[in-house]
Amino acid sequence: MKLFNSDRCKICRKRKGNRFCIRLEGNICWNDCNILRVDLKCSQNCRYALKKNQRNGKGIFFEFKTNADSQTEFTDLLKKEIDKWITSPQDFWNNKTPAELAETEEGKQQITTFFNSFTIPEYVPMQYLKQRLNLADLIIHSLKKNFETIAAEYLDLIISYEWDKTFELVNIKNKFADQDLWSNYLNRITSDKILKKMKHYDLISSALAESKKTGIVFLEINGRYEISLILELIGTDWFVVGRIYGKPELYNGENEAVKQIALLLSSNKINEVFPLLKKYSAIFPDSADLHYYWGLYYTFANNQQKAEEFFLNAVEIDPDFTEAKYNYAYVLHSQKKYTKAKVLYREILNAEPEEIKSMNNLASIHIDQGDYSAAKKLLDQCLEINSENEIARKNLERLETLNP
Repeated sequence: MKLFNSDRCKICRKRKGNRFCIRLEGNICWNDCNILRVDLKCSQNCRYALKKNQRNGKGIFFEFKTNADSQTEFTDLLKKEIDKWITSPQDFWNNKTPAELAETEEGKQQITTFFNSFTIPEYVPMQYLKQRLNLADLIIHSLKKNFETIAAEYLDLIISYEWDKTFELVNIKNKFADQDLWSNYLNRITSDKILKKMKHYDLISSALAESKKTGIVFLEINGRYEISLILELIGTDWFVVGRIYGKPELYNGENEAVKQIALLLSSNKINEVFPLLKKYSAIFPDSADLHYYWGLYYTFANNQQKAEEFFLNAVEIDPDFTEAKYNYAYVLHSQKKYTKAKVLYREILNAEPEEIKSMNNLASIHIDQGDYSAAKKLLDQCLEINSENEIARKNLERLETLNP
């Protein structure tokens, strides 16, 4: 009988054991690794062991070398080092501990003067030290939010069911200027069964791309579900741009999945597409490409309602995805939902002024609505771009019949 999952930490039995501990001869979580390694008794053969530096004989809590799998882990380790330092006698203060020194205002001033004389790295949680010792005059540099803190903020809002407050964390490049896209995002995200059930999460690791503009945060939800959040840096702000249900290593797998599905669709192997779309969409729920191919699948299956739903998803995820936007507009157009279709065709033409399919279709709507002059102008433009365009010629013939 198994008493706990084999991938659980050997100490806490709750969190995922993501590293091998030489001391305990088993896998442990980073949280318990931090508790252990501050005593400096770990084997120096372990990549996570602390290696202390000295500054003129003065051991400062942030002066050590080690490895950490995330900034969150490293910050937690620094806080534990601060806790240890506070209760350790310091020879430069006549073997008094910082905690003892901080019992008087004069002692607090000594500690404050000591730290204000250093250039302290911005990643050191000095606010924590300030609060622990009540150092009112300690200079604190505000910490910038990094991709890990944004990921945590995002999940915290979801746990508290404040879905709408995630707006500022996902509105990359103001993509939700269209209220329909924002409403669709909310509908899609609140339908995620795993996120709806989320009560807690544990950050396991994180990684930055070489460009420093893409970050992946690997977490575990409810001690059960693995999720990797993808974030992008735009200007000075990080935004959540996608989820992967699985390990970060799956990140590059999306492209292969999309290629596989595209090949099957191009070969008209429709029956083979459905199980693959279902499988990969469960892993990559925010893949604009997969939603686009769902739309094509339902187009081939003559299910306009489902095609519209998935093309809208693709546009919501990536408003610059021209093919998805065109197909979404076309489905609306075919259902005579002209107002929205015209907006979409114009958006495409604003981005790509010579996109002839959208130009033709917009002209066709103008013909149907009796706006013949607008239609004529667009069709003339089409034929200027491509004088052999058969659809434009037929639309022009239709126009001339209706408006001799």
